[in-house]
Amino acid sequence: MPNVIKRAQFLPGGDYAVLALHGLRSTPLELQPLLKALNRAGFTVDAPHLTGYGFSADSSTGSWRDWLDEAVARFDALAAQYSQVAVCGLSMGATLALAVAAERRGGVAAVGALSTTLYYDGWNTPWYRFLSPLGYFTPLRHRMVIRETSPFGIKNERLREWIERQVAAGPISAVGASALSLPALHEAEKLMRYTRRHLSQVVAPTLILHSSEDDIASLKSARLVQHQVQAHDVRLIQLHDSYHMLTLDNERERVAALTVDFFQASGIAAQDVAQPAYAQLTTTRKQL
Repeated sequence: MPNVIKRAQFLPGGDYAVLALHGLRSTPLELQPLLKALNRAGFTVDAPHLTGYGFSADSSTGSWRDWLDEAVARFDALAAQYSQVAVCGLSMGATLALAVAAERRGGVAAVGALSTTLYYDGWNTPWYRFLSPLGYFTPLRHRMVIRETSPFGIKNERLREWIERQVAAGPISAVGASALSLPALHEAEKLMRYTRRHLSQVVAPTLILHSSEDDIASLKSARLVQHQVQAHDVRLIQLHDSYHMLTLDNERERVAALTVDFFQASGIAAQDVAQPAYAQLTTTRKQL
């Protein structure tokens, strides 16, 4: 597998940085349209490859706490260099982004939670995925995998056909690994539980983008974030022409535009914190 598909991406821009987190055992490739749009809008963009979390020929995953600690350290490094830092993520990356926001609370400028996965309960979730916690405790757990199946989080038929060819040709595609090991899924379940318990510690303005037809995680995850996050601005926007992979599917341009606009607005709001009018803001929980 060429190194380019695994490489972390850093796109230099202005003094407002965005930490962008891809999905479990995947790469920044699945975030490309969003990363480019953010950078064109003037943001510095950091899309890291976290040890044990991102795709690797090494099957070891480490622990969910390792993933979170490395993501928080990445956030702290950006915060030391840039005046504002937002965090966003797709799928399990959104779950991880929310966990980072819970850890760093008021230090986070904004959160973009795309296809947040706090439960594996989408319409294409294999029934046997619910047995994975049992399989983890068998001696063969490191050899057992759950394979990704069509539609691979993609509603666009032409793109889905291309993904299917990629999956048939190798261990990874633009939408991530073609199979997830039980250890990786076990750690992901623990990360989801941690994030669900700590959503109330997220105080940064939060944009939640979720498909009404998400095949991996239903709207239950998005609505939980909407109701539990303690921010003055929490927005849930449902999309209706995409599946799970919002950054690649039919509405990728709208997803990028919504995220850019929200982060830009949060940056302006942060600059006005010292103004008396800010203290009069009421909590906004919009569903569009």
